[in-house]
Amino acid sequence: MNDNTVSTFELGDALATRFGNTLTGVFVPGSKIALSAYRHVKWNSRDVPSETAGQDPVLIYLAQETTLFDEPVLRSLLAESNITFATLQELGQRAPRAEYLRISHMYRSVVRASLERLEHAKKSPEVQMDEERQQRISETVIVFYAAECLWHLFEILYMQQSQLIVPQLLDWARFYAPQIEDRATDFLLMAEEASENDDYWNVLKSLVMVGALDVTRAILRQNRKASQPAFKAAELILASMPVYKEGFPLKKFNSQWEHWHVDAERKIRANTFGSEPELEQILQLVTGSNEHWDAGIKESNEWYEFLPGYLFYTKPTCKPFELKIAAANWLNRWTLLRPCSQLNNMARMISQLMEHDLRLFIYDTQRINDTNWLTTHMIDLIYHSGELKSYFEQNNIDLPALRHSMIYEYGSYLMSTRSLWQLGIDYLDCCKQEGKAAMELLLPRISLRSDRHALKLMSVARKRGLIDVEQEICKVLSRQSFDDERYGNALEWGIRSKDVLLVTGIADFILKNYSQTGNMLCPDVIVHIKSRMFISPRLVFLSKYFEFYELYRSRDFLAAVELLVNLLNSKITPDYFWPSLLIDTVPLLESKDPKIFSNETVAILHHLETELVPIIERNTDKLGNKNAETVFKDYRAENIDEILNILRLACARNLARSLVIENTSPES
Repeated sequence: MNDNTVSTFELGDALATRFGNTLTGVFVPGSKIALSAYRHVKWNSRDVPSETAGQDPVLIYLAQETTLFDEPVLRSLLAESNITFATLQELGQRAPRAEYLRISHMYRSVVRASLERLEHAKKSPEVQMDEERQQRISETVIVFYAAECLWHLFEILYMQQSQLIVPQLLDWARFYAPQIEDRATDFLLMAEEASENDDYWNVLKSLVMVGALDVTRAILRQNRKASQPAFKAAELILASMPVYKEGFPLKKFNSQWEHWHVDAERKIRANTFGSEPELEQILQLVTGSNEHWDAGIKESNEWYEFLPGYLFYTKPTCKPFELKIAAANWLNRWTLLRPCSQLNNMARMISQLMEHDLRLFIYDTQRINDTNWLTTHMIDLIYHSGELKSYFEQNNIDLPALRHSMIYEYGSYLMSTRSLWQLGIDYLDCCKQEGKAAMELLLPRISLRSDRHALKLMSVARKRGLIDVEQEICKVLSRQSFDDERYGNALEWGIRSKDVLLVTGIADFILKNYSQTGNMLCPDVIVHIKSRMFISPRLVFLSKYFEFYELYRSRDFLAAVELLVNLLNSKITPDYFWPSLLIDTVPLLESKDPKIFSNETVAILHHLETELVPIIERNTDKLGNKNAETVFKDYRAENIDEILNILRLACARNLARSLVIENTSPES
């Protein structure tokens, strides 16, 4: 894990190049920045158009930070850690310590499983042929390897609350530096022949320095000289070394260990191993010889590599609070012996953990390129477990506020990522009002792939009382359906959105289409609108007109006439539909068996002269005769004048017939 470097870039288009590649940017939804060319204007220069203004197009570039989670293999890590996070929220802050330790193990196992999947994916033919993806996976492995290593060390020092930390530190160091033990395994398989290998003694020294004493003894027992006195004496020293176990009386152990240590040094000074200088160096390391450990430090890759081993031989009962001093001294020693070496991020953070500088450790974890995955989940675990509560209070750190901030940022990141939004919901739910507000902003910005996807989003919004979000999603679906010419869907989603303007627009389109073509769009949807029509006056008109349309088709003329006259009197008829509505009266007016009585006929004629004619005159004055005819075109008539003539003639005929019939007395 190397230090992050700041990358520079330029737009490079003609307009940007002309002004020295200066640019300006604006944040846009979705964690993006819109970049464009920009001419810097100083206090002493005039802000006027340049000589080349308008020659080149202004190109806008959308820049977005790439993250490790763009790699599909890592999606499972997010999903599994989300489950663990939800489990921790259910536990709350009153569970036994063992439960929080189990949660910590679960987080680490999630990371370990993901690392294995990444290593497997890296070897696949598909990735081998894609250099960019191969590089991305390699970087991801480094980041999450470091995350697991740091989490494991944090767990040992702060979660387990054990006074016996040296054996655990030995396991930790060996687990994250397996190369030495891998080489030792080869030697064990080689048996006696291993002693002839050029690296034999170097590997044994490394094994001793990482505390792998049992493996060292096993390899020494296979040496061709194992039966010689020096090797037997060495085996006796190594086998008799006291190993502290929890619960054993500390004073008694220290007495045994001191006796063993003095005895081992006496045998070395007595030149017992003079015939085998390499073997003697092994024992010098075991007894903590500074000279030999300094030589080993110079060969180490990282400062912490041999620290647990050194503690194992020199201070096996080291307590967690004593580790702070021991780690600081060891780091100073390593720095003096390797003045040219620089600590990378991971090495520095390990130092912070061992020296109990958690404030700086938390700060540095946020610099890891994992979109705060590590920091968010670790802080949440600290908060729930109650561990280190006194530390945060003493350092004036508001732990609840810090947790809230990290969860909010991480949840917002997931919500702004197309395929991860469902995971982000669980995190933002923990942020109360701020989380609800974030969901209200981010949910409508999620691109909708299907109606099923939209219903899922709406369900999430409804459960959280985000009515505006639900309606906004319905608006988006309505517009999409309209663009796809699925007008029934568009009307249905529009009604669910409760947007008056949107519903009115769709109803207008359906009515205009009918007046021009005679084809009623989406009848199956309109017939089921019923009481929902009151969302918009235009929808009321469409619904009632469709009811008339259906009555007329079923030849229920009396009910149709009554409804038609009500529509004429309703004051909700759109201007463009007056010709069509009045033309619908013509077949009824021309019927030999009058369907419309004289009073209704007079009402129709009144609407013709007081509604349609003034509208035509206004539009004629505004648009001219030709354009006015286009506006009021109906598929059943050629032009406006024809419509007026047909209506007046039909009204006159029906009025004459109805008056005769109404004023003729029936025969006795």
